[in-house]
Amino acid sequence: MDSLTILRQVTVKAKVTEKFKNTMAAQIQDAIRKIDLELQNIDFQLKRTVAELEKQNPAGIPAAKKHFQDEREKRTKAREQLTEQIKQIGKLAIGSEIIQGTLDTLAEIKVGDNWQDIFNVEVVVCDDRIIEIRRRTIGNGTGN
Repeated sequence: MDSLTILRQVTVKAKVTEKFKNTMAAQIQDAIRKIDLELQNIDFQLKRTVAELEKQNPAGIPAAKKHFQDEREKRTKAREQLTEQIKQIGKLAIGSEIIQGTLDTLAEIKVGDNWQDIFNVEVVVCDDRIIEIRRRTIGNGTGN
């Protein structure tokens, strides 16, 4: 056997532009709005549950309140993290690159290939267009 097809992870980076910053901020704002709706729903469900428990099982009220409070705290923490992300997006320098994630790709390897060349690959995207596929530099993380 002289070759083999393998699955590898490729880093995806985005070049920061005004469009990128605006798109990311809008996506985060949308996520914040969804969390706000979830918080309102939690409050509504808490009131309804407490009203039902007052009639059927008043001893269950503290546990129900704790459950809803825990859920509320999770959403509040997530909302705070998203708000911080919006602040960080505002600080990104135009032209800089940020890691957006990874994706799995197939690669054919052959006897004699350089192992580092196979796995140290990244894709750079600018405003939803692939602008570069390159070998990632090990060490400083800049990727040139």
